[in-house]
Amino acid sequence: MKAGVWYHPDFSLRGHSVLRDRVEPAFNAMTDLIEAGKIGLFTPAITQETEELLNQCHSARHIAMVKAEHYHDVALLSAAGVVEAAERLATGDLEFAFCFVGAAGHHAGYDRFWGFCYYNDAVMAIKKLRALGIKRVMIIDVDPHFGDGTRDLIGADPDVIHVNFHSGSWRIVEDPELNNYDIGLGSGGDSDFIDALNRVLSRSWDYEILMIIFGHDSHILDYGGFALTEISFKHLAEAIKEFAAGKPVLFILSGGANPEVAKTVIPMVIKTFL
Repeated sequence: MKAGVWYHPDFSLRGHSVLRDRVEPAFNAMTDLIEAGKIGLFTPAITQETEELLNQCHSARHIAMVKAEHYHDVALLSAAGVVEAAERLATGDLEFAFCFVGAAGHHAGYDRFWGFCYYNDAVMAIKKLRALGIKRVMIIDVDPHFGDGTRDLIGADPDVIHVNFHSGSWRIVEDPELNNYDIGLGSGGDSDFIDALNRVLSRSWDYEILMIIFGHDSHILDYGGFALTEISFKHLAEAIKEFAAGKPVLFILSGGANPEVAKTVIPMVIKTFL
């Protein structure tokens, strides 16, 4: 499998204070894969196109507020990697990609942000994919916090399937017309998550590229609302690989702070795809 990982040292040096300590340990835990040539290493860079995509997704007021919090550069660098990874998947250069980030994205809407998220990397990537002729995108968000920013930006677009696992309730809410699906698992554990994921993946979905918003804050030893163990993360990777059936898959790192969790589950996911 042609696979790539996006990483920049600034993610651990200048990333959000809650998220950054997990980045370098997780990356170092998979350097053997890079040195063996099993996965390509890419370093993101901000370009004029990155700036243009940012302005298409977020208001000038939003961007000014992020700059005031001093996370503009690392957040945009994070998004730049996701955009480039999506492009390489769309063109067939890669079949699988994993993007490290210094700041997450799924709580960033058009004119607001919270929860360590500043710029919506996934939606910026979707805009790039549309320019490349990719119309149908599926997002499966397994971060336990509701991806409200993503819903704000693409919730009205039925060509983006947005499946949102979250810990905010135990309710399942589906809108097939707009392709928005919310899977509330409360403080659920492995069996709850695995059963719900299997039900989602057993259905027939029409998409060209699959994005996974990967928050390991769902681990029982991290700060999120779920109580998952490595069992769930391994099943997630195996089930997504089977479900994608050769279609491009992009994992985008989201929440999570525990370095021990990160350096266990991130290499586990990547090795499953390799």
